[in-house]
Amino acid sequence: MKRKTAFSLLAIAWLFSGCAGQAGYPLMCPEPDYADSGMWYVSDSDFHTDSAARHRADVFYILPTCVRDWTDSLGRLCHFADVRNPEHIAAMLPSNRLAEDIFGEHADFYSPYYRQITLDSWVSEESVDERFPYAMQDVSRAFDHYMTHWNDGRPFFIAGFSQGAKCVVELLKSLDEDEYSRMVAAYVIGYKVTEDDMRSPNVRPAQSAHDTGVTVCYNSVETPESISPGLAASEICINPLNWSCGPEPASVQDSVTVSADTLHHVLIVRGLDSGKYYHPSLRDLFRRGNYHLLELTLYSDALRKNIRTRLDAFHPCP
Repeated sequence: MKRKTAFSLLAIAWLFSGCAGQAGYPLMCPEPDYADSGMWYVSDSDFHTDSAARHRADVFYILPTCVRDWTDSLGRLCHFADVRNPEHIAAMLPSNRLAEDIFGEHADFYSPYYRQITLDSWVSEESVDERFPYAMQDVSRAFDHYMTHWNDGRPFFIAGFSQGAKCVVELLKSLDEDEYSRMVAAYVIGYKVTEDDMRSPNVRPAQSAHDTGVTVCYNSVETPESISPGLAASEICINPLNWSCGPEPASVQDSVTVSADTLHHVLIVRGLDSGKYYHPSLRDLFRRGNYHLLELTLYSDALRKNIRTRLDAFHPCP
C-alpha cells in the first residue's frame, strides 16, 4: 500500500542517515506482528468475533507516551517501548482503558501497541525528529492491518493523545480518498496541527460539534506562558465544551471555565489550582499551568457525547 511504502522509505532513510552519523541505528525490539492479537489492546468485550454486536462505527486509537528510557538485559539504553515487555504493557493499560471509556461507548475500539518513543525522547526536538519515524511506521502498519482485516468498509474515527495525536496527524495525511470518505472525524488531543499539516486536503479544522471529515485539536493551559514549546504553535483549536473556535467561555465544573485563545490557538482554563497539577519530574516538558495531563479527563463527558453527535451526522440512525 502507498502508506506502507511511504513510511518504510522514511524509516530506511533514517537508518542510512543514522549509520552514517553519530547517532547510529536505534536499539529497538523486534517489530510487532499485528496479526498477533497480543499486539492489540483487548477489552472485556470481544467485538472481533460477534459481528451482530458491533457498533455503527470504529475508533482507531493511538496511545500517548507511557514509557521512560530503560535498559535491556545487556545494560543498553533503549529509547523505544518494548511491546512484548509485560511492564510496558501494564504502563499502557490505564491510558487504553480511559480512552476506551471515552471513545468506545458508541464505536468499537481498536488500539495497537507500538514501539512508541520514550518520555525522555521528548526533551529534545532533535531526538523526536530522529526517533519518531520508527514509531510511526508501526502505527501505519497497524492501521493497514485494521483496514484490511477488521474495518469492512465501515465509518471510523481516528483518535490519539499526545504522542498518539502526533501519529493521528501523520496518519490522517496518508489516508487515500476512499478511506478519508469514511472517516467521521480525527481527534488530535494534546498536540498541534501546523500550517504545513493543513496543506493536506484531509486536514479540515472542526468548526462545530457535528461537522464530519474534520480534525479536532486542542491544548489546555492556564495562560499562554504555560504553553509547552513542543506543542506550539498549532494553527487550530476548538473548545470541546461548546464546540466553538471563538473566545466564548464554557463551564466544565461550577468553578472552572474554558475558552479558546484565538491568538495562540490554545484553551485557557480558569478556576483550577495549577500547583495541584504541576509535576516537577516533568518540568522539562510541561511548565506550571500546563494542563496536558488533563486533556482527556477534563473533557471526557463532552468527548464521549461528541462521538455520538458526529456519528449521527455522518450516518443517521434508521
